[in-house]
Amino acid sequence: MAAFVGIDLGTTNSVVARRNAYGRPEVIANREGANITPSVIYFGVDPPAVGQEAKEWARLGDSEIASFFKPHMGSPLYQLEFKGQSYSAADLSAIVLRRLKEDAEAAMGEEVDRAVITVPAYFGDAQRKATIAAGEAAGLRVMRIINEPTAASLAYGLNRSADVDETVLIYDLGGGTFDVTVARITPEDVAVLATAGDHDLGGKNWDDRIATYFAEKFAEETGFDPLDDPVALNEVLVRSEQAKWTLSERTTARVTLQLGSERRTFEITRDEFEGMTAPLMDRTRRLTEEALGEAGLDWLRLDGVLLVGGSTRMPMVRSYVAHMAGKPPRTGVNVDEVVALGAAVQAATEAGETIGDALPKFTLGMTAAPPPARKVIDVMSHSLGVVAVSADGSEYVNDVVVRRNVPIPAEAVRTYMHETHGGMNTKLEVYLTQGESAAPLDCTILGKYAFHGIAATDAEVAVDVGLSYDADGVVQVHASQRDTGHRLEMSVEPVPDDLSWLAGPPRTAAEGSTGEKVRVMLLIDGSSSMMGEPLAEAQQAAREFLERCDFTSMEVGLISFATNVALMAPATNNVRRLHAAIHRLDAEGSTNLSDALELARGEMVADDARRYIVVLTDGYPDAAKSALEQAEAAKGQGIEIVAIGMGDADRDYLDSLASSEAASIFVQGGGELVRTFGHIARVIAEGGRSLRIMSR
Repeated sequence: MAAFVGIDLGTTNSVVARRNAYGRPEVIANREGANITPSVIYFGVDPPAVGQEAKEWARLGDSEIASFFKPHMGSPLYQLEFKGQSYSAADLSAIVLRRLKEDAEAAMGEEVDRAVITVPAYFGDAQRKATIAAGEAAGLRVMRIINEPTAASLAYGLNRSADVDETVLIYDLGGGTFDVTVARITPEDVAVLATAGDHDLGGKNWDDRIATYFAEKFAEETGFDPLDDPVALNEVLVRSEQAKWTLSERTTARVTLQLGSERRTFEITRDEFEGMTAPLMDRTRRLTEEALGEAGLDWLRLDGVLLVGGSTRMPMVRSYVAHMAGKPPRTGVNVDEVVALGAAVQAATEAGETIGDALPKFTLGMTAAPPPARKVIDVMSHSLGVVAVSADGSEYVNDVVVRRNVPIPAEAVRTYMHETHGGMNTKLEVYLTQGESAAPLDCTILGKYAFHGIAATDAEVAVDVGLSYDADGVVQVHASQRDTGHRLEMSVEPVPDDLSWLAGPPRTAAEGSTGEKVRVMLLIDGSSSMMGEPLAEAQQAAREFLERCDFTSMEVGLISFATNVALMAPATNNVRRLHAAIHRLDAEGSTNLSDALELARGEMVADDARRYIVVLTDGYPDAAKSALEQAEAAKGQGIEIVAIGMGDADRDYLDSLASSEAASIFVQGGGELVRTFGHIARVIAEGGRSLRIMSR
């Protein structure tokens, strides 16, 4: 009979594990004898090279490289082309999985046809379906999808004593994603209580901060900016990753960059590195506290913290977690391998096998004998809902049906009224959402489902719409007519490209976006009152804005205004340059908004695009009247102004600055600023001339 394995399909590295002849889960070494296989593909040879060989080609700057594609799983917009063939993230993942399968078969001496594959806990429906499709394309039957932190807790729990009953927090910082999970381990099961995370936060973000630092230093000394040259940038990224590794062992790292004819050597200290990445650590703190809050716990009620993921080897992570928890994290776990080991444990359970007490001890650095296999009770980190019309009929809302952090599989049914108009409208369209915001456009629109065969009447018809998560976290949808009990026929239709109509009052969907160019200038308050947490939140909000932009048609610039006004970045579609500009934001002095608006107007003279100025301020400007005059002049140029206030900002003044009441927004803390910036970016990108953002 063919064999099964557990696979940790990682952003930067992947690991495969099995249950060996002694009943112990163990990692399977690849053909090079290494336990870890880089998730990198080189298309310069036939067949493509996968793993360490591909990574070596990447270090040489070869362009035929695919890497860091896992965060794009399920995205129809992500396509790479090599030798005339297009590849999605799922296609690329299938190549890596096929390589892992072949290596496992060579080591085990038998066919491998089944696998449990892990995913970040924060993966949504599209990413999970894409992972299953990748496994099937690699020749594997995917027995189950399991969240990475859950797999880690399962492997961890395997070595606790049989009568263990404890609550642990799994802090999982990988190469490209961050997840945090609170789990209860008992003799019978591993029950996840809550999870949170960010699929765009991982070790690569730490690499990028060092890369930006070195690139700016090199540009200052030579006049050549590596951010503008792909080959030079690759060299900087490689050296930056090496510097990060060095700083995990030493307090100083030295890097030599040979870019073209210029050669420079730079030093970076661990203190400097930790200072420039402090906002990243703070993002993990917020998510960790969110998960604890969802679980109804605090740090004092945890029995321990388990670190997972290669990026947790950074000393700053261990010290930061120890500071948050009030005690050091538990040790003895191989942070690179524990997820794959947990997947192997789950694979044995799915195959109907168990790990018995009489078998030799499996250890992760702990001494307890292995207990019987525990059942996994997992949760999903996103709520599931539908787009509905609000009770007063004034707006579209995200109506949550299945709440996040409930045990899966989970199902709920909600009744909606449908007007058939005497037989003219026997079809019900349901837009499925995944997210927490009341605004549909701030959530992920998973799909459009059409239900047919509603019995026509002259009155409203009650339709029961059922949504569910299965054990893999994959979404299922069905509907029935309440009065007849008849289950309606369902078809899946393409989601329209233009969903901007969801930001306005209920009406018929628009025919599509204009596709015209868009130019945006972000004006960020850099006065002294923004020092510390306000500036960090503003930087995170600006990054969220970039994440929601469509840079095929958009250009974004950044201006910082304090006593002095600085053009941090002219309007551009170079995302890396914009991230570097956001990183350089600082806070000192007063609030010179007038000069900032004048500078923005000068940068947006050309009228070949829809133009927006987005102002963020936490106080009252120095020359308030002059700033209003500049704002009016900008509006006269056809530029729309969005005014966002926080802290001590004056609401009436925001109204005067903004182009409309809807474009004047005051936000509180707790992540509202970040969500607001993301919403604004999406509305702008989707083509609405009249900004329908959010009422105050």
